[in-house]
Amino acid sequence: MILIIGGSGFIGYYLHHELIKSKKKVISTYNTNKIEEEKFIQLDITNKKEIAKLIEKIKPNTIIYAAGLTDVDLCEKNHKLATSINCNGIKNIIESTKKIKSKIVYISTSAVFDGTKKFYLETDKPNPISYYGESKLQGEKIVQDSGLPYAIIRTDQPYGWKKDWHHTNSMLRIIEKLEKNITYNEIIDWYNTPTSIEDIVKMTRKLLEDNYEGIFHIVSDDFLSRVEFAEVVVEVFGLNKNNIKKIHSNELKLSAKRSNVRLKNSKKVDLKIDISNVFEGLKKMKETRT
Repeated sequence: MILIIGGSGFIGYYLHHELIKSKKKVISTYNTNKIEEEKFIQLDITNKKEIAKLIEKIKPNTIIYAAGLTDVDLCEKNHKLATSINCNGIKNIIESTKKIKSKIVYISTSAVFDGTKKFYLETDKPNPISYYGESKLQGEKIVQDSGLPYAIIRTDQPYGWKKDWHHTNSMLRIIEKLEKNITYNEIIDWYNTPTSIEDIVKMTRKLLEDNYEGIFHIVSDDFLSRVEFAEVVVEVFGLNKNNIKKIHSNELKLSAKRSNVRLKNSKKVDLKIDISNVFEGLKKMKETRT
C-alpha cells in the first residue's frame, strides 16, 4: 500500500494516477481542495492524532510526502507557515510510522542550493538562499535522520496541464496570455531545468518499483532562462513571440531571492532514466491538450 500525502497537489495528483494506472494500491490525501474521487481522503498534516490513526489503519509500505508550501515569497514572509508544512508535516508523518517502518519518499526542490556552481549533483552540499529552500532542506534532514528507508526526489519547474484547483505554472501562464494576444512579462535572469510533470511521476514510479533509496535529481537536461523557456512554448504552440516582454527580476521587487540552479542526475545511467527535453515535453503536452 502506498500513501500519498498531498495527493491534491500538482505532483501528488499526477503521481496518484500514474500509480493507479500501473495497478498499485494507493490512498492519497487532500486538505482543503476536496477530491471527489475514489481513494482520496481528507487529512490535516498538522493533526498528529489524525495522522497516527490513518497510518495505523492502512499500514502503508511507502509514504510519499508530496505536500508542500511552494510559494517562495509566501515562505519568505511567513516562516511559521512554511515550517509547519515543509518541515513539521513530514516530522508528524515519520513519528507516526516508526512502528511499521514505512519507506519515506520526500519531494524536494532545486532551491536547497545557492546557484554558485555550474551544476549540482545529488552528492553536493546544499546551501539555500531563501526560506523556501531552507524549509525544504530541513524536511530533507528530518527524513535522512529518521532511521527509516527513504528516497529524496529533487526536481525543478514542473510544467503540464493542471486541474482547476491547482496553482498555475509557467507554461500555462505563457499560453493563456499569448493566446489572448496579451503582452506577457517574462524574466530574463532566472534559470531553471524545466521538467515535464509526466516525466517526474513516471520516474518516481520507477524509483518505487525498483526500490531505490537515497537522493535523486529528476530533471530534464535543459537549463533555460524563463525567457528561453517561453520562446520554446511559443514555437511549439504557434504563438506570437513579439508578445513576450523581457524584464529583469529586480523590477518585481519580490521578497525572496532566487538561485539559478542546474540540477544534474549523476545516477541517470544506472536508473536508465529517459526524460524529455523541453521541446519534446511541450510537444507531448500539445498532443494531449483537450
